Amino acid sequence: MAEKRRFSLSFSLAQREQRDAWERLSAVPPGQRMDAVCRMINGYMDQQELLDAIRRTIREELTGVSFTKATTTQQAQAGAVDEDVLGFLRALQEGDDTI
Repeated sequence: MAEKRRFSLSFSLAQREQRDAWERLSAVPPGQRMDAVCRMINGYMDQQELLDAIRRTIREELTGVSFTKATTTQQAQAGAVDEDVLGFLRALQEGDDTI
C-alpha cells in the first residue's frame, strides 16, 4: 500500500504573496494540483541550489583577484579626450574653417 502524507494550507487573500500563490494554484485544473504543487516546490528548490552553486563558483574564481581603481593618469587621459571633443564641437559651432 502506498504511503501518503497530508498537508493543509490556508491562504490569506489580504497578503499579496499568498493571494498571488492562490490565484496560480486555482488556475490549475482540479486533479492536477498535486503535481503542479510538487513541480513548483521542486523547481524552486532546484533553482535555489543552482544559484548557490553559481555563487560558490564565482566566489572561488574571484578568490585572490584584486580590483584597482582608475589611476589619475587614466582619468587625465579621459579628460583630455573630452576637451578635444568639446573643442571640435565648439569649432563647428563657431564656423572655424581650420578643422
